[in-house]
Amino acid sequence: MSSPTKESPFPTVVLNHELPDGTSHFDWLLAVDAKGEKPLISFRLEERPDLVSESRWIDLDARPDHRSEYLTNEGRLEGDRGTVKRMARGKVFMWKEIQSGWNMMVKWADGELTEYEIISGEGILAFRRIFEDQSQDPPPPLPKAVVDVPIESTEEHMGLTRKITAFGNTKKKENNWSRVPNTNGTGATHVKTFHSKLTDDALTYVDTLINAWLDENPEFEVKLVTTTIGTFTGKIKEPHLICQVWV
Repeated sequence: MSSPTKESPFPTVVLNHELPDGTSHFDWLLAVDAKGEKPLISFRLEERPDLVSESRWIDLDARPDHRSEYLTNEGRLEGDRGTVKRMARGKVFMWKEIQSGWNMMVKWADGELTEYEIISGEGILAFRRIFEDQSQDPPPPLPKAVVDVPIESTEEHMGLTRKITAFGNTKKKENNWSRVPNTNGTGATHVKTFHSKLTDDALTYVDTLINAWLDENPEFEVKLVTTTIGTFTGKIKEPHLICQVWV
């Protein structure tokens, strides 16, 4: 599957879905191709993602793939399922896998350029908006467990995890390393680098990342851990803890 780019972005829409019983929610639909012809990744949520104005985790509910027609359709739905109204449309021009999930850049039709982080795993599926002036800050506390991410096995209904991973995974998966990590106490073959600001919250978060990485890869045996303090350059220069875990 190809990845979205600035030259060939993937469409996305936010729909307000009003149900016959008077309740409503928002559907966030994301195409997996530039023409928007394939089934859409679909989330149900209580807030419009294009209007999020602060960095906090917002629960997502993964829904079955929607037909591509929903990128443009509005009005009454068949089968007495209520009505939908398009609230926002945009273009996804970057989507890549990161440590805990996925990172996505969307340019909404009103010109707003927005960065999101989506996390999934162990009963958690949520997203937050990342603001440029806060990009180096530790993330807010994780949300409570809400829903597992489904994984399908067929190409036609690839499932949320496989679809998102295929969007732009540029890093090699640890379990696909050509040199398999050994467990005899010697001979480290791979290294993973973590870093954080020098604050209590940031250090706690990097602990969580390291523990999660090791939990997800029980075949790894830690051979060596090195730490140092260095200056990271972003909007400002500030000291970071740099931790390398050798397995």
